[in-house]
Amino acid sequence: MVACSILRVTPDNAIKQTFVDPLMTIVYAAPSAGACGDLTLQDSSRSAVAATVVASSEWPNPQGGYIGTRTIEAAAALNPAAIYSLRWNDKTISTFKTGTERRGAVVSVTEQALQLPSLPDAAHLGQGDINDVLDSLAELMAKGNDIKKALFATVLRHELPNIARPDARFGASIGKLAYRSADARGNPVTLSALLIAPEQSPGGTPVDFNGMPIVVGQRGSTDNNSDAPSSGATTMAIPGLIAAGKGQVFVAPDLIGLGDSKALPQAYLVAADTAGQTQDLLRAVRAHFQEQYRSTLGMDLRLFGGSQGAHSTIASLPYLAREGTVRVVSASQGPYDVYRTFHGALLALGGAARDAYAINENLDFLPGRTRDVMTSFQAYGNYAFDAKTVFDADGKILPSFLADYKDGKVKDFVRQLGANSLVTGSQVYDLPQAQVQLYHFSADTLVPAQNTVDMLAALADRKHRFASIQRGNCHENSELVKLIVRLSKSSTTTHTICVAFQIDDFVGGL
Repeated sequence: MVACSILRVTPDNAIKQTFVDPLMTIVYAAPSAGACGDLTLQDSSRSAVAATVVASSEWPNPQGGYIGTRTIEAAAALNPAAIYSLRWNDKTISTFKTGTERRGAVVSVTEQALQLPSLPDAAHLGQGDINDVLDSLAELMAKGNDIKKALFATVLRHELPNIARPDARFGASIGKLAYRSADARGNPVTLSALLIAPEQSPGGTPVDFNGMPIVVGQRGSTDNNSDAPSSGATTMAIPGLIAAGKGQVFVAPDLIGLGDSKALPQAYLVAADTAGQTQDLLRAVRAHFQEQYRSTLGMDLRLFGGSQGAHSTIASLPYLAREGTVRVVSASQGPYDVYRTFHGALLALGGAARDAYAINENLDFLPGRTRDVMTSFQAYGNYAFDAKTVFDADGKILPSFLADYKDGKVKDFVRQLGANSLVTGSQVYDLPQAQVQLYHFSADTLVPAQNTVDMLAALADRKHRFASIQRGNCHENSELVKLIVRLSKSSTTTHTICVAFQIDDFVGGL
């Protein structure tokens, strides 16, 4: 029988300045479910330190055995400048030293001018500006074409009533929040995020942040040099403005590799790191409002994300459930089953018949996405990745790699895909107040819609607790969708087309 083996542990061995309240994660391969024991924490005297489980999942590997991911957190802050060890399967697997910092500490909050078309380039917007946000969405969709903008604006007002009439009670202040989180090894690093908060308009209702709900938005994938949410130049600001206008605090993490950390590799489709960085942001936001306004934000959380952001949203659920009461989960076009998303496409590229995941996929996207995810796994999963064995000089996937994948010889890559897949793992979600809506255009050519079909089925299992679970309506036969498909020349239109309806439904429930 194959023995238990470690793919990754965080904090890494010999880290000398980690947090006094670190998240501790192991990713491992096991011969069978539950075969490898618990992850435990000891102090320098080898005494057990009380810890609680944050997230735990074991994924059945089609090539045999299981891939497990387990994250724990000490029940109380550790001593500063002290030595601790992680134990697993009767062995010490990491010995690290704490510094003095806590996760989620606020570094700075600075004003950030909004940079969206049809709206003021300012860090403070009034109620009237928020009520005109639909014009900005129409212009973003039209990409500078005035005729398209007029058509989209007309149809949007009919199809998206909640965005067309936000009924803002407050203005909004836009800022960038910098906070402390962890890098791939567990070292402290500064990350950034978009923060949009309600603001009193002249003669309007005063703002009381005490008890105010928090909305967490998760971005889609992009390269390191693209606009981050904290720049105020992405569509993530649109639901943020409406949320603030309705009296809710909105935050959207850049995540590692964007914004203030753009020099670092991104944790692309790496579930544990994304979730931990989001949890740290939520702690930072609460700390900021306590320090700045002497206000305690409310416990109600509403989560929103699309594409990679949908994966981030689901991955974060066990972590954010520790920070508040999750009321709404809205996610669209997510690659929840990372393994099957790549598996079906790689087999199809190699000449096999397309499965339910690859049926509509544009395989031209596959080389770039495969390089991105391999680079991410190299940085965050200890995956030994040599690009020359996967890609040719033009960036295309080598036939030899496709043959090896088909023959089951690319085992380490499969393990990484499974470690970050959210559909068939054993993680239990206990969110009895959460209303879940997952959206997906049925003919999405970038991220297979089967992801959402399977994720909904998995969440409906009786081991989980949700208030409700349903598929969101992408209005595939609506005039707006027909118009966009007819006018758009973008090869990713089918991947983004649901977002406007998702935003409209989401803000309608705020």
